[in-house]
Amino acid sequence: MTFFHASPLQPSNPPVTAGDLPGTAVDWLFRSSRLGVALWSCAAGQRSLPTDRQPSWHVVSFVHSGAFVLHAQGQTAVIDATSVLLHNPGDSFRCEHPFGYRDRGSFIGIHQEALLELLARHDPAAAERPRALFPRPYVHGLSGAYLLQRLLLRRLRSWPTPDLMAVEETVLKVLAGVVKEARQAQGLTRVRRNPSRARRCYTEDVKALLQERFRERLQLDDIARSLYVSPYHLCRTFQEQTGVPIHRYLNRLRVREAMEMMAEGEVGLSDLAFGLGFSSHSHFTAAFRKELGISPRGMRELTAARMAGMVAALDL
Repeated sequence: MTFFHASPLQPSNPPVTAGDLPGTAVDWLFRSSRLGVALWSCAAGQRSLPTDRQPSWHVVSFVHSGAFVLHAQGQTAVIDATSVLLHNPGDSFRCEHPFGYRDRGSFIGIHQEALLELLARHDPAAAERPRALFPRPYVHGLSGAYLLQRLLLRRLRSWPTPDLMAVEETVLKVLAGVVKEARQAQGLTRVRRNPSRARRCYTEDVKALLQERFRERLQLDDIARSLYVSPYHLCRTFQEQTGVPIHRYLNRLRVREAMEMMAEGEVGLSDLAFGLGFSSHSHFTAAFRKELGISPRGMRELTAARMAGMVAALDL
């Protein structure tokens, strides 16, 4: 699942096609000389590992739905809709698809000079590592940045002739949000030094199980029995590794999926809540608001003017 080989963000270049990147469909929404925004979907391929891929620009990729296993920088992790991928030029990574080929999302490509300018505020030491501006291949959570990039996608889809300057400003705010939240997340992980391989495996096994069963009314005992571990040990290990309890992670998956279903067409919010495993409409609304700071109904009723106002109000 790679997104760049050459530099497709130059306005004179044609958009990347499925033929250029086998197994990945790319749909460009915006391109300039410094920035680009596109949708991607992983179509077909083999479950075995492909050859290493190397993006040629700095790439921030959001997973909207589905999941896959990422092998990068000596790490193996389940990447799902709670994840944001961070690629540097020259970074090699490999993916496999034990959950099937239903993963899709969006990405932002940014030129190195533009990213360095942005990082000067949030990560002054970045200039000392110009080829590794992103120190980790992925982060989890980033709810604020996730909501903002979804608002960006809605604006790009709704504007027949978008204001290029306004789009670029919003893209930069999305990236600033990613950097800011990623730095905070990295601060949380520093206290969890040298986790044992068993702990890492338990955590990734929980993510894999939740990806397959997040629509079910799961209980903690269901997960613990499936992994042959005590509920207490599982809870402690998962929170140590991710920074959030299992139920919060599960609700993040459900809320991300709800956003996808809401974007694809009209669906009753009560039906959506029960279909995603929430116990009630109010439970769904509370989880949605806690994760994104807005209710499902409020998200659905956002107008272009209100979206622009929300973006402008963010101090990132």
